[in-house]
Amino acid sequence: MNMEDIKIRDLKREDLKEATNLVMRLKKFNSEHDPLFNVSEELEKNVTEYLASAIKLETRDVLVADFKKKIVGVIMGEILTRPFYNPSKELRVTEIYLLPEYRKGGLGKKLLDSLIEKEKGKSCNIITVEFPSENLLAHKFYTGLGMRSILSIYGKQLKK
Repeated sequence: MNMEDIKIRDLKREDLKEATNLVMRLKKFNSEHDPLFNVSEELEKNVTEYLASAIKLETRDVLVADFKKKIVGVIMGEILTRPFYNPSKELRVTEIYLLPEYRKGGLGKKLLDSLIEKEKGKSCNIITVEFPSENLLAHKFYTGLGMRSILSIYGKQLKK
């Protein structure tokens, strides 16, 4: 696979099915790490609606990696406001998933760099990512890009 053959572009309506499948794979992968990430019975519907909303929203963007008309990767970022801190706007990567055979060749970084480039005009001066604490692949990927932990979220299931 040649990286020049992979085009990074905005999500289109006709990409929704393939992009939904990738995000569903990510969510199922997350559920393997921690039972607090147990996927919803309406996962496909919810992911499709969420991705579709990103096409219209100014504060959410989804890019896809297109390899010969096949979606092989997806990344989603949201613009968050940080009213108590400077910089006051943050680009938060909420989803990133590549098909396993497209990993370890620089495509994840290419997706991330493309999202950063797309958001440059929106006054974001910090980028953060969210992923399950037990996802060691994600931890290795992001620390390898010079990122560090800046926030911890702890949780437990409440009794019914």
